[in-house]
Amino acid sequence: MTDYDLPQEILKFKGIFDMDLLYRSMRDWLTRRGYYFEEPTYKNKPNPMGGVEDEITWVCWRKETDYFKFWITVDFHTWELKTIEVIEKGKKKKMNQARLTIYFNAKVETDYQHRWDKTPFLIWLNNIYEKYIIKPEIDNIYTDKLYYYVLKLHNITKECLGMEAKGSEYGDVW
Repeated sequence: MTDYDLPQEILKFKGIFDMDLLYRSMRDWLTRRGYYFEEPTYKNKPNPMGGVEDEITWVCWRKETDYFKFWITVDFHTWELKTIEVIEKGKKKKMNQARLTIYFNAKVETDYQHRWDKTPFLIWLNNIYEKYIIKPEIDNIYTDKLYYYVLKLHNITKECLGMEAKGSEYGDVW
């Protein structure tokens, strides 16, 4: 069992946004693609300077094949989160104002069913298999595919925050 970690993506934002829309959009995108979704951490603490500070962690995983499993971990951290009323298109709407940092981490896990770690011989055989036989497949297919999934999730997050135009240059990849 080996983990192939991908580069971390970081998104920083300060301003007015809709936290409910952001939360729903990201979660829906992950569940539509077959990811199982867990939220092991949700911390909410008042800030003496005003507002609240939130720390939220999502752990999402999906079985890609019988040998490969994709993991995406999303860490949200907000400071000075306040609910405000904004007039948008002539209607009052409740939105949030805060500083926000989101960390996207991903990894490809091999042999997640632990079929190849029962004996020292099987462990040795699995190392040979991963290093010499399927190494190009791991590097060029599975880690690449997961990396583009993370980039798409990153772009959806930017769209919800109003940081970029609709669409993406990675829209037709995987």
